[in-house]
Amino acid sequence: MAGAMCASPSRSRPDYYYAWTRDSALVMSEILSWLDDGHVDGRLDIALDSYVGFTRHVQSLDSAVYGLGEAKFHMNGTVFTGSWCNAQTDGPAIRALAMMRLGLWKTVRSDLDYIERVWWRNGGCDIWEESRGLHFYTLMAQHRALREGAQAAQRRGDPVAERYLEAATGIEKLLERFNHGVVVPTIEWSGGLDGKSDLDTQVLLAALHFTEVGEAYSVESPVIISTVLAFLRRFEPMYDINRVAFTDIYGVRVPVGVAVGRYPEDVYNGVGSSRGNPWSLITSALAEYHYRLALAYADSEELVVGPELAALLRWSAPYLNNGDEVLDSLVSLQSYLLAVGDLYMARVARHTGRDHTMYEQWNRRTGFGQGAIHLTWSYAAHTAAARAREKLVEAINN
Repeated sequence: MAGAMCASPSRSRPDYYYAWTRDSALVMSEILSWLDDGHVDGRLDIALDSYVGFTRHVQSLDSAVYGLGEAKFHMNGTVFTGSWCNAQTDGPAIRALAMMRLGLWKTVRSDLDYIERVWWRNGGCDIWEESRGLHFYTLMAQHRALREGAQAAQRRGDPVAERYLEAATGIEKLLERFNHGVVVPTIEWSGGLDGKSDLDTQVLLAALHFTEVGEAYSVESPVIISTVLAFLRRFEPMYDINRVAFTDIYGVRVPVGVAVGRYPEDVYNGVGSSRGNPWSLITSALAEYHYRLALAYADSEELVVGPELAALLRWSAPYLNNGDEVLDSLVSLQSYLLAVGDLYMARVARHTGRDHTMYEQWNRRTGFGQGAIHLTWSYAAHTAAARAREKLVEAINN
């Protein structure tokens, strides 16, 4: 069906030939950001129009057992009826955020009304579709959508704004419980995969997708910096491919950063269960994180480096071998973080084919692509990192 975006064209080992609500909304949000940055492509306008039509179609399906929280749909627009981890209530929130940017209030209202009713319920699935409970990523998506939705409703004189604000306030209070010195991914676990540590890169993704500078869990907040550093330290020795410190890009030898996966105990290898691998989209997200962290200082009048950021800078220094110049000025800090972000872009480049094919994962020993080929989220994450880098270079040069 027109507007259905497959997570991957792979139909076996693994079968990802479905339209996931979350993945589709994230990719379309990235397309909107790409267009907002001044890029022009008529094909993208057509894709957006088709996506809107598909969204309205799946919102109207009476056969969806989990309503708007249904995780995925067949590419012909029918509901997936097999066994799956449902409901997933981050998807409608991300979709609402995208639809708000297009000014489609009726479509937005459907998703926001649903979120406002269900945000407090325990038992929903996390973004990895493995655990049930109250999830940081999901609540962050819902909080951002309800907050922006309340503002949009107020501008329209829609009285629903009060309900959205009340729900957003409730979520904000609940989110405080995830701060354990590092941000934990799930509280009040109620089913599914257990035995995970409190380190999960969905926290990084939430900070990138749903926060702005100065907020409680924004990229420059001490607890997010500490969380990022904690999982970098865990993942660095886990994968054999992290022993490689350099790669060749167009004949130039450049250093590479750490390849990172979902969480340390992961056993999903892209086709089954054994040992988890690094993920392309998460490693791209690390590049974006360092660029966004540098941009958070763009409007600063003085250099203030807290202990959390200082620790992250010290950890990164051996990969660049030039950490002594970090504290000279704001420009030097931003330039340093630009170089750190480039480490992760280089890592992605090392494991991406010459034809630019991206997979979901890289084999932890060989570095070759593994799991779903042409994962749309992998491309969107890398594009987001490239856009952040472009903005950072402009900020440094100005």
